[in-house]
Amino acid sequence: MSQPKVTRPKGTQDLLPPESERRRSVEGVARSVAARYGFREIITPTFEHADVFVKASGETSDIVLKEMYQFRDRAERELVLRPEGTPGVVRAVLENRLAVPARLYYLGSYFRYGRPQKGRQREFGQVGVEALGEASGWTDAELIAFGVDFFSELGITDCRVLLTSIGCRECRPAYREQLVGYLSVRRPELCPDCLVRLERNPMRVFDCKVETCKVAVADAPKPRSGLCNSCEEHFGVVRQALDSRGLAYEIDDRLVRGLDYYSRTTFEYTSSRLGAQDSLGGGGRYDYLFEEFGGPPTPAAGLAIGLERTMLASPPTPEPARRRLAFVVWFSEAELEHAVKLADRLRAAGIPTRLDFDALGFEKKFKHQVKAADSQGASACVIIGPDELAHGVYSVKNLETGEQTQVPANVISEHLRATL
Repeated sequence: MSQPKVTRPKGTQDLLPPESERRRSVEGVARSVAARYGFREIITPTFEHADVFVKASGETSDIVLKEMYQFRDRAERELVLRPEGTPGVVRAVLENRLAVPARLYYLGSYFRYGRPQKGRQREFGQVGVEALGEASGWTDAELIAFGVDFFSELGITDCRVLLTSIGCRECRPAYREQLVGYLSVRRPELCPDCLVRLERNPMRVFDCKVETCKVAVADAPKPRSGLCNSCEEHFGVVRQALDSRGLAYEIDDRLVRGLDYYSRTTFEYTSSRLGAQDSLGGGGRYDYLFEEFGGPPTPAAGLAIGLERTMLASPPTPEPARRRLAFVVWFSEAELEHAVKLADRLRAAGIPTRLDFDALGFEKKFKHQVKAADSQGASACVIIGPDELAHGVYSVKNLETGEQTQVPANVISEHLRATL
């Protein structure tokens, strides 16, 4: 009887070299840009209590209603795999009494149950930044600039910034009443999900992807039409700050984002390289989330960027013919111990190095090792034989050109650092 085929779960992916190395390179760019903007890394648990996300994202959000991986542990606690980053960060800051203002960034895996698509899996990578305790519209603009800088460094030159303001708790009730009045006479055109949203969070209707709902809200009053003076002033500062940076943006009055905790500024990054599902990420201001978690009033803003979509939108990086790898080759067991010590010496000098111990079982050891070095994409073989040991040298063979030279043993590390 044959063994059952073992496969990865639907909506997940395996990243093999060189794609895994490309992913780490993208993460390295994120860390570098975050450090330049004064953010420090925070690492939160992969799973949290369910209430953390119900409180933050809202009971009617798609995340809570449809997408959370929720389970009970053996003590009957309701837990979820984290579907996003911000609520866990806020929870951690309050629980650990971290002083604010604070700028924090995170990188990791997040989980949402949905139909897998190109660039949107059920397990996905995100980079996020949070500016906690900062109320100015200049902060909002700086966060937007962070994302643009990140994409620019990765060669994504067609990034568009979409921007709007959705008001605050002072002006939103009057707008909500106006929007409900408009949508109530169009109830037959709304999908079942939007009928629920109409009762609990009518602004979420703008975020619906169902075609009849898009038509129904086409002429609906937009959130920006009901802003109070304070929100108008704040949005004006955001636009002034972006204009002063020379950073282009487009006003999109349908942009509400999919989370209940946003207030005032919301923004999104898109790229035409992604097709219909063109969002790279986005964010906004969430000045009331700390209070929802029982903390003091704390202004805050942040953003999150999907790593898979970022990689799809960034230009492909050609895989080099050869890796930065030295392969130590020995002729017989008499040189093996010396070869091991040389490999350790090269690694200590920062040079990636390998040996092939399985050559012990082969009659033609030298040819077997050179073939193994070539198959691994090594750049050079460092050869140790009786003649090399007798004369205090190593033979270095360039596996790309085939050229072979002798290098004094005492400068082998310097030679390889310069040539690999």
